[in-house]
Amino acid sequence: MGRYPRIEYNGGMYHVISRGNNREHILKESSDKQYFIDHVKEFKNPFGLKIFGYVLMDNHYHFLLQTTNKPLHTIMHQLNNRYSKYFNKKYLRSGHVFEGRYKQY
Repeated sequence: MGRYPRIEYNGGMYHVISRGNNREHILKESSDKQYFIDHVKEFKNPFGLKIFGYVLMDNHYHFLLQTTNKPLHTIMHQLNNRYSKYFNKKYLRSGHVFEGRYKQY
């Protein structure tokens, strides 16, 4: 059975969490954290993303954000996809970086 679609609202505020696969570290070095933050900043204007707060831990991250132009699932797909490609290339690995879908509250 497929997953249920997420309910999203234009202008909705979300607490978003995404964790490393098997709870492994996904933000190992300060350069990884900087790449991730730079990547999020790059998405802010084109996607109409408003970020009110964030926490980067070694094995997961939290965001408190609001969407305006694009749906949350589009933003999160592109964010996690790009970071996964960066991470896998940098650490000479393959496969999943994140554990399942991101969680939103």
